[in-house]
Amino acid sequence: MNFLALHNLAHRILVPFTKLYLAGEKKKLIIVKDSRKKTDKPKIFCPTHIGGMDVEMSFIAIKEPCIFLLGDPRELYRTMDGFMLQLSGVIPVDVDSKEDRAAAKATMVDVLRKGGNLFLFPEGVQNISPNALLGKLFPGAVELAITCGAEIVPIAIHKDKGTYYVSIGENISYEGYSVEDKIKLTRELRDHMATLKWEIIESLPMIDHSDVTQKVYEEMINDIFNMNTEYTWTMEDIKKGMYREEGVTPPEEAFAFMDKLVPSKDNAFLYNETSVPYFEA
Repeated sequence: MNFLALHNLAHRILVPFTKLYLAGEKKKLIIVKDSRKKTDKPKIFCPTHIGGMDVEMSFIAIKEPCIFLLGDPRELYRTMDGFMLQLSGVIPVDVDSKEDRAAAKATMVDVLRKGGNLFLFPEGVQNISPNALLGKLFPGAVELAITCGAEIVPIAIHKDKGTYYVSIGENISYEGYSVEDKIKLTRELRDHMATLKWEIIESLPMIDHSDVTQKVYEEMINDIFNMNTEYTWTMEDIKKGMYREEGVTPPEEAFAFMDKLVPSKDNAFLYNETSVPYFEA
């Protein structure tokens, strides 16, 4: 039995235990829809990244065995979660190391060409925006799909207190495309994922914008970092790990000069709140 078959077997054994554990923690999963199509091609599952227990909930929702790309190897050390991930199949990568990224990519290609499935967060890091449905996506997933003849399954995850909502979209085939198309196709993938996310939000009770206070945002950030665990990432780690599209400047950098301005009549118009975007959509 090869390594992929062993990981697949371990995955099928461990996921039910994960489900029982989450039930004991009073965490609930609701599958809003599952539009996957049967295929003989390998699949790359691409969920939105919201933090909390989105990895565990993704495994339960996906059901199929898949190898998980973990962008922070620190989370594997001396933890039960890390041990279980290694059993079910994980590709750890130090995203700051060019050599490590190349090694992880080669491993992912090998998994897909052997018929295995991958699970990765194309945002790379958790979405910490107070208003964007998801962050910008790295083009790696689409490049892998084109190179290896795999299909991408977009997934949206939304959390409301202890309940996680998951919507799974249709498989996306990239047959006939070349790697040169990856940026355009990645933007389209983001649109698919955002649509799935919005469909979840529309199905839930609406709240008034005035009820969304700074405290609500702080609670969201605390939940993303899951403060009651040994989670090691910081806000700076997440900001550093976000995908930066070439030629696009983040709003916080574009308006950083305002921190050095001395207010006067000549620059007063710059302090009009409507002229400064709070966060990128």
